[in-house]
Amino acid sequence: MTSSLFSKVSRTALAVVGIFAVTGCVGNGPSNIHPAVSSVPAGLELLSFNAPGLAPQSALRAEYKDNYQEEEYALFKGEGGAQAEVISVEASFYSGGAQGGDRHVLDFAKLTRETLEMWNMSKAANLKYADQSFSHRGKVPYYLLAFERGQAGQSCVGFHAEFNMDPVDPRARYDNHLFGYYCAPAGTKMSRDDMIAAVDGLDIAGVTAKAPSAVLSRPFQQLKNDPQLAEMIQRGGPDGSFGMAAFPLDIAQIYQQEFGGSDVQ
Repeated sequence: MTSSLFSKVSRTALAVVGIFAVTGCVGNGPSNIHPAVSSVPAGLELLSFNAPGLAPQSALRAEYKDNYQEEEYALFKGEGGAQAEVISVEASFYSGGAQGGDRHVLDFAKLTRETLEMWNMSKAANLKYADQSFSHRGKVPYYLLAFERGQAGQSCVGFHAEFNMDPVDPRARYDNHLFGYYCAPAGTKMSRDDMIAAVDGLDIAGVTAKAPSAVLSRPFQQLKNDPQLAEMIQRGGPDGSFGMAAFPLDIAQIYQQEFGGSDVQ
C-alpha cells in the first residue's frame, strides 16, 4: 500500500507514551507527528553509498516522518552516468520497538523486481532484467537482481532487504525495509561479485555502521514540511530519471492493538 504525502490512509488511534528515534534511542519529542517531508540537515544523514563512480555526497536527499514510520531517500550520481537511489523505511519505535510492544510493522510484500519498477528510472529507461534474483547475506540480508539500463546496456543491480522481524506480529512482518539500485559507469560490466561488492558499500548509520553522536542524540520530532521537495522526488525532474511517484511510502501497519476491548488490525 502506497500513497502520496497528502493522501495518507487513516489509521486506528493510538495512545503513545514514549517515542523512539530512528536509531532506537528514546526521544522527548511531541506525541503527535504530522506527516511531513523535509531536507536532511548536514551531519544527520543516515544513508551512505560507497560504490565505483558515485560521488561521496548525495545529489538529492529527503526524510519523511509521521506517527508510524520514518524514511530517508537519497539519490547519488557520478561519472559515466553512474547512479544509485536508496530508500530506507523503519516503523517508528514507541515503547517496544522490535520487541513488539509498539504494535507497528511495515507491510511491504514486494519482490526485488517489483521494487525496481517503483522507481521513475525504470519508466524512463528500457530495462532488461536478469532471469532470477539471488540472495546475499551482507550487513543485512539482501536479494539482488541484475539488470541493464537503456539502449547502451548500462550494467546495474537492484537490491531489497527486510530485517528486524517483529516477533509478536502474527504475520511475521518486519520493522525495516531498504531497497534501491546501483548503475555502474557506462562501459563497466559488473560481475556477480561486483554487484555484491557494490551493495556492501551501502550503509545506514546506527544500523550497519557507527552513527555520529548527532544522529544518536537526535529526537523524534516534527519536521517542517517541504511540498516542493516531495514533488521533485515524485516527478523525478523533467526527464523522470530519478525519484518515485509513491514517495513517501505509506506502508506502516498497526496490529492487534487492544482498543475498546477488542483487537483490530
